Amino acid sequence: MSDQAALDTYRTLRAGMVAAGILLGLGLIGYIVGHGVPNSISATFYTDLRTVFVTTLLAVGLALVAVKGRQGPENTLLDIAGVLIPVVGFVPTPITDPTCPVPGKGCIPAAFDSAIDLNLWAYLGMGLIGLAVAGLRMGWASRTSAPWSRGSRVGLGLLALIWAIYTGTYLLARPFFVQYAHYTSAISFFLLLIGAVWINSRRTRGNADLTRLPVSAYRRIYRTIAVAMVAAIGVGVAVFLLTGNQNAVVGDRFPVVFWIEAVLLLLFVTYWVFQTVELWFITQPQG
Repeated sequence: MSDQAALDTYRTLRAGMVAAGILLGLGLIGYIVGHGVPNSISATFYTDLRTVFVTTLLAVGLALVAVKGRQGPENTLLDIAGVLIPVVGFVPTPITDPTCPVPGKGCIPAAFDSAIDLNLWAYLGMGLIGLAVAGLRMGWASRTSAPWSRGSRVGLGLLALIWAIYTGTYLLARPFFVQYAHYTSAISFFLLLIGAVWINSRRTRGNADLTRLPVSAYRRIYRTIAVAMVAAIGVGVAVFLLTGNQNAVVGDRFPVVFWIEAVLLLLFVTYWVFQTVELWFITQPQG
């Protein structure tokens, strides 16, 4: 691949994450116009917006794994985030439903059991194949003059550990896994992304962008995004601990979880807009 082709590929990957966020945002606007504000973005899985919701998560996951951050922690954080986010689409959020075994406590309706099992079978199986291929690549590279870096080896080990935890929990404690995998994966995704954003707020050089913003401006923007994400997640966790509801509505009128997720979606899109602009002329962040 030529240098220009590689550069165009990275531009498309970063811009694609912006496009995926906008796609979901436009779908939400259309849904709200027709049906009102849902209890959460995740709850749109049970609506006509399901296809847009799930495919957006899959697209973002693939792009995060494909795009390369700085070697070491940042790239590992992006890879793990990309691996976790599809689970948010494969295992829907619990909702209050007449078929729930405990009245008043949210669950995933039994009608979705078969779909969840099929999706997880395929995804965990593909994960195992991916880990095997990556392990072979690492082994082959160790016999050459360009072995994998320690950070890359650690990253692969962490991915293998996460696969083992998810697979083991699903097989040995399926009811627990199905009840909590959605928001556990979603919160973990944003925490990992916060880590990557924070690294950029400390290490970005801002010397290959379209707008000629100073380094201090990029670092300030990334720091603000990271702090705002932490605050949003903190509010969401507090709401869950106080209500025990993953799709809490305050006073039967204010869907607090929806607005928390909407803020996180906006921050996600904002971050990748600035990343795309900042790194327009290079493939991988420096520093």
